[in-house]
Amino acid sequence: MDQKEFNALMKRARWDRIGGAFAALVILIVLIVCIASACGKKKETEPADANSVIPPVSTEAVTEPPVDNSMAVYLSPSTQIDNVYACDETVTERSAMFDLANKVKTLLETDGFTVYMCGEDDNVKSKVEQGNELKCGAYVALHSNAGGESGDGQGTECYYNAGVPGSQALAENVYNRVADATPTEDRGLKDQTQRDLYEILKNESPCCLIEVEFHNQTDLSQWILDNQDTLAKAVKDGIEAYLNGTVTAPAETVSTEAVPGTETAGEDLAE
Repeated sequence: MDQKEFNALMKRARWDRIGGAFAALVILIVLIVCIASACGKKKETEPADANSVIPPVSTEAVTEPPVDNSMAVYLSPSTQIDNVYACDETVTERSAMFDLANKVKTLLETDGFTVYMCGEDDNVKSKVEQGNELKCGAYVALHSNAGGESGDGQGTECYYNAGVPGSQALAENVYNRVADATPTEDRGLKDQTQRDLYEILKNESPCCLIEVEFHNQTDLSQWILDNQDTLAKAVKDGIEAYLNGTVTAPAETVSTEAVPGTETAGEDLAE
């Protein structure tokens, strides 16, 4: 072998060694990447503590517990705008009873009770739907009356639903106090389950509808307006006595038969 052939052989050997070294480096890099990847997957799939248990993820919707309104009150003042007061034709049953309801609401809230109240444009159906949804401990409708046997009726009367537990006791507590406050002979407590008072018949809460006095008499309608604070306190005291479990003397219960001439305005009729 001459010098030229020997030099070519050595050059080829050097490139073979460089290629082998490069291939070994590539293999080493691949192995490092594979090992690192395997370790990463293991770290992601295994808990840090081999003895710990990963709780299952709940798929159930989280719902808030229902509101307890057993000590809350729903006030339903009359929304009748066609019934005007004899002493002042600018005053309607709606305006007078909303004034009264707002006073009752303030007194109850001052004593720590939650109070809901209907809106001026609500009808009896929407009121009852609201009350049934809220499930309050007491539902009280506030009205003034008109008519009577000869158009000269007077006195307080209160209707309740005997089919709903607690309604009679609520009515007795409210009626007794309002009747004591009014200046005329009163008309009694009435079980109206067979009558056409939608607001009582369709109610699922302990409920009563109080007719505080007659507004078609000039002197009595004026008395209602002049004694809003007295009436509000009487209604408030009756509601609180019922919710607090106070026993009151039973009110006089009147026959379920309709009283001739008593106002039966459209908002009270069953649908």
